[in-house]
Amino acid sequence: MNDDDRTKEALFRHAILGDLLSRNLRRGELYPALAQLSEKSFEDYLGRSRRIAQKTLEEWFYKYRHGGLEALKPEPRSDQGHSRRLTPDLEQLIGDLKREDPGRSAPLILRELELAGRIRRHQVAVSAIQRVLKRQGLSAPRMQLERPARYRWEASMCGELWQGDALHGPVLPNPATGRPQRVIIFGLLDDHSRIIPYLEAGFGETSHRFLSVLYNAIARRGIVRSLLVDNHASFTNYDLRLLCATLNIRLVHSRPADAPSKGKIERFWRSLRQQVVDRLDLEKVTTVEELNLRLWSYVEGEYHTRPHASLSGKTPLEVWESGAEDIRWPSDPAALEAAFHAHVERLARSDSTVLWRGVFYEVPPYLRGRKVRLRYSLLDTSRVSLIDSNVEIPIRAVDPLANAHRSRSASAPPAPQPKPATGLNAPELVLDNFLKPSPSEKPEAKNPPRRRR
Repeated sequence: MNDDDRTKEALFRHAILGDLLSRNLRRGELYPALAQLSEKSFEDYLGRSRRIAQKTLEEWFYKYRHGGLEALKPEPRSDQGHSRRLTPDLEQLIGDLKREDPGRSAPLILRELELAGRIRRHQVAVSAIQRVLKRQGLSAPRMQLERPARYRWEASMCGELWQGDALHGPVLPNPATGRPQRVIIFGLLDDHSRIIPYLEAGFGETSHRFLSVLYNAIARRGIVRSLLVDNHASFTNYDLRLLCATLNIRLVHSRPADAPSKGKIERFWRSLRQQVVDRLDLEKVTTVEELNLRLWSYVEGEYHTRPHASLSGKTPLEVWESGAEDIRWPSDPAALEAAFHAHVERLARSDSTVLWRGVFYEVPPYLRGRKVRLRYSLLDTSRVSLIDSNVEIPIRAVDPLANAHRSRSASAPPAPQPKPATGLNAPELVLDNFLKPSPSEKPEAKNPPRRRR
């Protein structure tokens, strides 16, 4: 029993004694009054029906007369802070198990102790393990203190920060494969206004799908200044980093396994799941297009026009419209389209192909063995072109079966040019020099040695 419960119990006892505590009782009036109270039932602060013995009521009466309300509080246990069923060694072991693996739950710790023979089965309840962990500061709320501090925050204006994430939706037939596949919903949320710039359901949790969502969001709601996403591969790829650098968007990744850092879009996902995704009639919703129609009906018809408590009772659309002057709009739609393209250099192979992201593309034969510059779309992986002398040439993926029947006739080689006659030949020059050495190369005559006398 904690201090709050002890105070509530004291107030319960005071209410039972009622006016007996304030009356000036004459001799012989107390005991009959207490006897009448002992025959009644009272409901305590926990909703329990209780009857109090006359002797107990008399004890409460005199305790209040001498010590006031504080004296009516129950005495704390003498062994408070210690388990009655667990020895100090077991309490220490329970704490060590939790420190060794913070993911261990109280039921798991109890089961491990039973399997290890440290306690008998049903000897200890899970609540006893939980109390031990709480006293040692190892319960879930206390262990949050080991994590970085988290504060309630908000972007200062519309378009300053968008939160991006993906939600797993229902299973629908995929026309591309002819098989059922789980739908992935990519979405973006403006941190200041809570408005949804764009969301879209589709198949595959890929980078180009998220880039497509980002493109439509920018076209509808302007260029965001910062983008907060997690560490999934669809948010950490080269194309996204290149695009953010081109559009001057600060790309921020949350800490791994820290979903609460993107709490606003996580809260939106919960509302979307509760009100739409989990209540879909899959007999009527059989395609991604039908699902997207219902998602946007909810976003535009309900979510954007409903007052939010976190927005002081305003709707996301009202907050967005009030901060419209802060939005950073693209200066030229064509420039926005160009920003969603990138360039890369690759070496053309001897078979007139270049390899780009696992696909072979055909290039003109005269570029074989040379480095070529490719331009590709961030939104459509199949749109690849070749830049040659500032001219963009669309290229296509190689079709090996069709190439088996293509003509391979080469143009006639150019006529050979006449060779100049110099009259010099290394073997002949060596032979002439050996047979007819020049005077400068003749060996000098040596003087004969003198005789000694």
